[in-house]
Amino acid sequence: MIRRYAAVAFLTVAMWSSCAAAQVTEAQKLFYEANSYYAKGDYAKAAEAYLKILETKLESGNIYYNIGNSFFKLHKLGYAILCYEKARRLMPGDSDLKSNLEYARSLVERMPYEPRLRDIALRAVGRSFAWLNLNDFAVFTAVFYLFAAALTALFVWNRLLARKFLVLYIAFMAVFLFTLASFTLRYIYERVVKHGVVLQKEVACAYEPIDKSATHYTLREGDKVVIMKTREGWRQIKRRDGKAGWVKKEAVEAI
Repeated sequence: MIRRYAAVAFLTVAMWSSCAAAQVTEAQKLFYEANSYYAKGDYAKAAEAYLKILETKLESGNIYYNIGNSFFKLHKLGYAILCYEKARRLMPGDSDLKSNLEYARSLVERMPYEPRLRDIALRAVGRSFAWLNLNDFAVFTAVFYLFAAALTALFVWNRLLARKFLVLYIAFMAVFLFTLASFTLRYIYERVVKHGVVLQKEVACAYEPIDKSATHYTLREGDKVVIMKTREGWRQIKRRDGKAGWVKKEAVEAI
């Protein structure tokens, strides 16, 4: 299902932002055009029109969601998952997006993977505020920090008050430190570590970045990997079990 009203609202608000009015008008035209193609079942033209909106420098989770839906209808699961992942970073709490992403992943052959205890713990902490995108999470954490700093200053100034509410203060600070740790992990995951999605049906991952290198293992469409470096038409990637290798640059696109 395409997103009409949310994206229209986004484009209307954008008109009053720093973006030029002509830019927004062009984006609105493309948006309605894309919706029309999608309704007619011409998903290739719909995806093309939605992608042109991004070229106007206007970005929205709902636009990525619509692009993902278009690619899904075209049976391009790798591209669909890539767009859903991009949309999730902008609107992580969206239930429709979550359902579509999970369904698309279920259609892709996946490598059996036994997560390590450390990975489970880090994932649990990092996803504690999954309904917030990174920018909102940063604001939430900053407000929490200012409140914690003010409370600490108050308790330093009034020792009697500090002794009376010491247990509550310790509990509050524990929650604050957990929130700070969660934000730090989310920031590292989304901004420091570069993730990518495999776009081709099957990709041979080589030991070295040369055409005649032996195959280390095989990746499949929709697999999510960490992009370690890019050079001379190759990407060095790492899959979930930690095994690294090299693939052609066009086989994996960054989220």
